[in-house]
Amino acid sequence: MNRLRQSNRNDGFIKAKKSLGQNFCRDQRIPEEILRRLNPTPQHHIWEIGPGQGALTEKLVKSGASMHLFEIDERMRPILTQKFANIEITWGDFLEISPERLPPGGEHLLVCGNLPYYCGTPIIRRFLEDGPMAERIVFMLQEEVSKKAAAQCNSSDYSYLSVHTSFFARATVGSTFGPDSFIPPPKINSTILQLEPLQLNSAEREHRFYALKKVSPLFQQRRKMALPLLKRSMPETNWPARFDELGIDHKARPENISPEKFLALFSPPQP
Repeated sequence: MNRLRQSNRNDGFIKAKKSLGQNFCRDQRIPEEILRRLNPTPQHHIWEIGPGQGALTEKLVKSGASMHLFEIDERMRPILTQKFANIEITWGDFLEISPERLPPGGEHLLVCGNLPYYCGTPIIRRFLEDGPMAERIVFMLQEEVSKKAAAQCNSSDYSYLSVHTSFFARATVGSTFGPDSFIPPPKINSTILQLEPLQLNSAEREHRFYALKKVSPLFQQRRKMALPLLKRSMPETNWPARFDELGIDHKARPENISPEKFLALFSPPQP
């Protein structure tokens, strides 16, 4: 982590709400990196989730891209509507907004935000599973979530979240920032996560959803060997033969099986 470069703005005049998981950004490097990774152009449309007092929004508008903001905290209404009078804002919890109420994403959608820790994973899941389809997604999240989302097979961070993310997107971890980069300072570090969703057809998506249902129970017992777990839960399949076909060690634990091999292991039943 590099040393904090603090904004000159007074970002503390609205007190963060603990109930909303708010930690306002006070480090200029964070919006700068999100902007760089998002790489917007005037042809893009940007959704920013949780703009707060607009630290990132101010940089995004300079790209010339059209924008839509989603903010849960009504206390931000006077600030955001005054600063960004020409930008549409949807008020409320993003996770509770029905698909019918979401604005059109357009062909060149970018999504970003400094997300509260409690809702980061559900928001990622919503975009990857339900859409709308985005070119790139860049979020600031707790360090553990970002690293697990992008973790590779056989690493200590590799988890069900790693497999889920890999099924639907290419994930890259950005910089990590300490508690002093935020007001109030959280107790843990935060890390930028960049996602590039995969273009999948309906059959490919169905395959992934089916495989995830089989993968999830395995990671609930991640320290146990996968083969005995599968033999007990699905005895109708010759799992040793399937492992041999795919070159998977019979002693492999879930953390030793790559997303690609999970997909090969679990295919939806043919009609």
